[in-house]
Amino acid sequence: MPPRAPAYQVPPIDAFGDGGFRIGGVRHEGAIALVDGAVRAWPVGEDPKALAVSDFETFLNPDDKPDVVVLGLGAKVVHPPAAVRQAFLDAGVGLEALDTPAACRVYNILAGEARRVWAALIAV
Repeated sequence: MPPRAPAYQVPPIDAFGDGGFRIGGVRHEGAIALVDGAVRAWPVGEDPKALAVSDFETFLNPDDKPDVVVLGLGAKVVHPPAAVRQAFLDAGVGLEALDTPAACRVYNILAGEARRVWAALIAV
């Protein structure tokens, strides 16, 4: 049996709610992007139907792409706009669109499996 690969070294999403997230023990307010384990503010509104391809430029860079982007769409899952879905398809980047609580769980699982996973999360 081959040795197990080490877990992808990114801080986990410890908690979410009250308009923000706790990642690696640090509280972050509002929507966030997790890119290679780094947390940054993601300047989008609360309406997932208003998302545009330009909101995902960081995630669609052809020189440095993740295996999958987990998209947390707030309290309820809705389909992201067709243009956003098509941009991910064209870039060859997987997109998993979920409600934010489920997206946080999926992100932690995939990161723990050493997957190159990034996240874009609207706060709940």
